[in-house]
Amino acid sequence: MYAPTGGLNPTMTNDEWEQFFSRIGAASDFGDEWLSYSGVKLQIDGGMTLRTAAMRDGYPDDRNYHGTIVIEPNRFNSLVATANRYGWRVGVHAVGDAAIDRVLDAYALADAEKSIKDRRFIVIHGSLMRRDQMERALRLGVRVDAQSSFLWDKAAVVKRYLGQENVDSAFPMRTLIDVMGLDSVAEGTDYPINVLNPFVNIYVMVTRRDKNGDIYGAPEAVTREEAIRLYTSAASRYSFSESLTGSIEPGKLADMVVLSDDILTVGDEALKKITAKRTVVGGKTVFQSAN
Repeated sequence: MYAPTGGLNPTMTNDEWEQFFSRIGAASDFGDEWLSYSGVKLQIDGGMTLRTAAMRDGYPDDRNYHGTIVIEPNRFNSLVATANRYGWRVGVHAVGDAAIDRVLDAYALADAEKSIKDRRFIVIHGSLMRRDQMERALRLGVRVDAQSSFLWDKAAVVKRYLGQENVDSAFPMRTLIDVMGLDSVAEGTDYPINVLNPFVNIYVMVTRRDKNGDIYGAPEAVTREEAIRLYTSAASRYSFSESLTGSIEPGKLADMVVLSDDILTVGDEALKKITAKRTVVGGKTVFQSAN
């Protein structure tokens, strides 16, 4: 179903969109170590918990209902191509597999005009991404920035709308890493939609448990080291910052955190209780816990 809700998409005409980019005088990655433009965000579908994620095979309770596409396809393709033409990286909110198909289609069309290889275009969320789509994204040089934290307090709702099979395959991090590699995948929270606490999200990635202790899609769990890298060294590649941040090593920014416990050895249930005791930015302590 096509429902032009606007959402995150611009209200300007296609001509106005092109005029904007032709005059802005900047492109992706303009800025400095503190603030820079990473890219342009667009939206293609709704969400799993809203029963509006665009699905290839429809919804379990109504196979004729495929969710919602929020922008007319030709307009979407044009917006992506224009941004690419002027040197802007594009990231698109895409949750359902049918939505991801449309994003990859648009990226392929843009790539035919001006290569997006090594530009790190993004599928934002990629919640229900399938293996064939991961393989296609890899060929296009597209990365996926996911948020497993949706499962923390929303997995039961996703199961109600999309069924057990889909909730078990939601945020398929194990498959994403195996198919695309850590350099092409990262994690975040989508705050304020989900909890901001990164250690809760790491707990979910490692255990696939929600806040009630229920397990969804255990085979998609990742290791602790992988979960940490998804938040740090892998995530830094989103903004081409891997030479500056994402790991603690000579020549990089002195940005780091001291944790309340050893994240690699504590029990699973203790992961989500970890806190920051000290935060260092640019070699200076900017936060120190009183405890």
